[in-house]
Amino acid sequence: MIGFSCPPLTVRPFDQVSEIVIPHFEHWEIISEANHWLPDIQNQVKELLETTNMRFSIHGPYSDINLAAFDTGTRKHAVKTFLDIIEICGNLGIGPVTIHPGVIGPIQHWDRSRALKHTRKSLEELAREARDNSMLIALENMPKMRFTTCQSAQEIAQMLHDLDIGMCLDIGHAHTTDQMTEIMALKDRFINIHVHDNMGDKDAHLPLGQGTVDFEVLKELDNYKGNFIIESKHPEIKSALASKKFLENILK
Repeated sequence: MIGFSCPPLTVRPFDQVSEIVIPHFEHWEIISEANHWLPDIQNQVKELLETTNMRFSIHGPYSDINLAAFDTGTRKHAVKTFLDIIEICGNLGIGPVTIHPGVIGPIQHWDRSRALKHTRKSLEELAREARDNSMLIALENMPKMRFTTCQSAQEIAQMLHDLDIGMCLDIGHAHTTDQMTEIMALKDRFINIHVHDNMGDKDAHLPLGQGTVDFEVLKELDNYKGNFIIESKHPEIKSALASKKFLENILK
């Protein structure tokens, strides 16, 4: 199923955004940030589940938390935040929950290996909670940025090794790191896919067809059963609808 997600719309009231999204998409990946913070809107999501045909998944928060934090309290807060979201999703019967790996801060930069160890420890805790709640977690590959981890297929594989956690392929991110072929080798772990375009130099989140991403690789995913989430940075729904039409032509 082709779904919709849009970070700029998280600062608008949830009920207003739902009126924009529901007429055009059957699936909405809610970003649990700002006015769309899942603990605050869970009753509204429940109502939409009961009164519409809309399906939902969740993108975990990423602006204020860090699973790789060196400070124990900060890392535990990040884990607790995700644990709460996983529990809510389990109660609502929605998912998967897509998460970003830990972030490399000014000090973590000098000990990246420790940041990766902290990320792995956090993921182990989340995997246990997800199993208890029959919930799927998807770890997302990151774009080429100094402060991101899990840019490479090798690093993602290390994070996921022996964990009951899937992967969210972000095809735009993979294009910026020139890791498309390597990441596609992990396709058996894909349980979610983010779709947007760029020119290969930065994570621009362009509408599909306006960059140089080779979306034809999506045709290789014959056994994939998850969603294709159009990630738009344009709050106007017409941009996402143009991307939806482009993607439908690729997938048909």
